[in-house]
Amino acid sequence: MAALWLALIGLPALAEVFKYKDADGRWQFTDRPPPGATAPAPADATAVVVAPTRDLATRLAQGSTTRTPVQAATLATVAIEATLGQGAGFFISSDGYILTNRHVIRPKAEDQRAQQAQFTQEEESLTAAEAELTRRRTLLKNVETELAALKAPKQATDPYARYLKGQYDYYQAKVNELAPQVTEHQRRLSSAKLEQSIKTGQASLQQRFTIVLKDGERLTARLIRVADDQDLALLKLDGYNTPALRVNTGRTPGQGDGVYAIGNPLGVSDSVTTGRVTRIDRDQIMTDVQLLPGNSGGPLVNEAGEVIAINFAKLAKGGDANYQGFGMAIPIAIAREAFPELR
Repeated sequence: MAALWLALIGLPALAEVFKYKDADGRWQFTDRPPPGATAPAPADATAVVVAPTRDLATRLAQGSTTRTPVQAATLATVAIEATLGQGAGFFISSDGYILTNRHVIRPKAEDQRAQQAQFTQEEESLTAAEAELTRRRTLLKNVETELAALKAPKQATDPYARYLKGQYDYYQAKVNELAPQVTEHQRRLSSAKLEQSIKTGQASLQQRFTIVLKDGERLTARLIRVADDQDLALLKLDGYNTPALRVNTGRTPGQGDGVYAIGNPLGVSDSVTTGRVTRIDRDQIMTDVQLLPGNSGGPLVNEAGEVIAINFAKLAKGGDANYQGFGMAIPIAIAREAFPELR
């Protein structure tokens, strides 16, 4: 019995015990399955359960009616929602890396300078209004002092007293007119400066961003890094197999070549505009493609649907964003070199 007991306690803890009645009606307890039953496969103690990767590439392709390479390229383009507003980006690899502009997700120094210049102008206007209000109150006080000096009844009814009373009413009306305007101006300026400070602070710290796919699904991508010397940023959508734009590695684009900008202009996602290359420099490509706010970060593709650059700015007369102007884009080779993850 002792030997049997030792044998029993030596059985593996994961062994399965079967209980059944044999042909004679007696209960049997064993680690073997009943006659005619199939033993279950032993569990693999070393197996690791891995969450399945969601296949966005297949789903978007199956749900689309794309007929051209450019239309197919729209499947890999996303709208990006950040604290600062909206922009665009695109998948550059099948494991979820997204290229976009740095200014889509981080405050631009020139924008902050422009905002500060506007605040300075508003402060100068407010200071002038406050000075005028002080002047009117001083005139009102002077008239009030003169009226108070006319204590004798006969003096209070003479022409000069009536003149002073008219002046008093006039300045009182002027003060009553300007005072609430100054108060409202102070409130609006203070509120705008506080709101801008909070918005800039939040934008500087934001690490996760909503991306919107071609079919409208909203997902969350995380920030990997921003480029130091270029208007570029790299995001990552984890846990997904994603569509990705093919990179142009053949003939470099030339002047007059047809190109297409895909993006999120004025919040209208999944939009395409077309034009031609007008000028090529080492670090940028200029086109006559129409770019509007929201196109930033979107891809510039050729007729084969290959990405050749990232749209980042508009060169317009006097900086007017509504002026047609020229589109500016960063060559894809520079963008890939900026991030070790894409080399």
